[in-house]
This record gives sequence, C-alpha cells and structure tokens, in this order.
Amino acid sequence: MKLIWFLLGMMVAISCARAEDITAMISQYRREHGLPAVKTDAKLTAVAVRQAQAMATSGIMDHDVAGSFASRIASANMTPAAENIAAGTKTWADTLRIWKESAGHNKNLLLANADSIGVAVARNESTRYKVYWAMVIGRKETKLRAEMSGGPDAGPRVKVRRTEDKARTTEESSVGTLLTGAVNRLRNLLP
Repeated sequence: MKLIWFLLGMMVAISCARAEDITAMISQYRREHGLPAVKTDAKLTAVAVRQAQAMATSGIMDHDVAGSFASRIASANMTPAAENIAAGTKTWADTLRIWKESAGHNKNLLLANADSIGVAVARNESTRYKVYWAMVIGRKETKLRAEMSGGPDAGPRVKVRRTEDKARTTEESSVGTLLTGAVNRLRNLLP
C-alpha cells in the first residue's frame, strides 16, 4: 500500500511539473508581447479539468459540454476570463502553436489583465479525437476591483469571453487528470 501511495505521489509531482511547464510557456509568450506572466490557479485548473473531462467523456469538443462557460467560471471569481479548447493534437506544444495561429484563441492567450491560468488534458481512446485540452485564463476579481476603484465592492462582476473558433489539441497532463487516472488505476489493483 505504501508503494501505491508513493507512486501516486510521484504521478502528482510529475503532473504539477507539466502544468508548471505549460504555464511557463504561456507566460513566456505573454512576456514576448509585453504582458505579465500568469500563475497556475487551483480554481481555474478545476474549471479546465471539468471541461476537458466532459469533452473526453462525450467525445464532443464544445465550450458548453460541461455547462456554459459563465456558469463554470462564476465560482472562480475571475474577471475578465476566457477559455480555449482543442482536441486531437498529440502534444502541448502543438496545441499552443494552433492556439497562437488562431485569432480568437491567441486573443485569449494574450488577455491583457490576466494573472491566473488553469490547464487540463483528458483522454478517451474510444472517441474520434482521443485527446481533449482546456485552458482557462483570467484575472482575480478582487485585484481588478481594487485597481478600478480602490474598494472591494466596486467594478464589474463577471465579464466572460470564450473563443468562437475551435482548434484541435494535444497531450500533456493537468494535476486533476493525472490524479483521476492514477486513482482509477489504483482501484484496479486493489482486491
């Protein structure tokens, strides 16, 4: 049992490293365009994991497959916020390249006030695309409110933008996706 927990811990550590690598790539791209870096946010990662897993489960690449973006992002307290999705690409680098080449997706990557990000990937070998990606980017609402008026209750509540064009995506992993996979594999090992 200790070995199983050790392996699970290793998988989570590897997943965190991948998520941090993805965040670093996006941050570098943003800095190249004169924008601030972003940091991985647990709430945005949860929103991205939910979206990627819903797409993989249904085999459908669609922003609303896990519910409307507005409803999924509401609890994260981010404004503005945007989402990129993709399906079918083999690597994270391929997915990022496709998003950079798409006007709508690129606009989201370069969201001016963004300071937080969540990324996820989910797989389902029995579907057309096999691999489904989701990225959610935004700015913590409290920071924006304070900057706009100096008070915690001022400013817009939620301003949501989603990409209109859809791209195909890749295969690195988020913490949630790897953790779910690891737990499922561990369940298969137990009597």
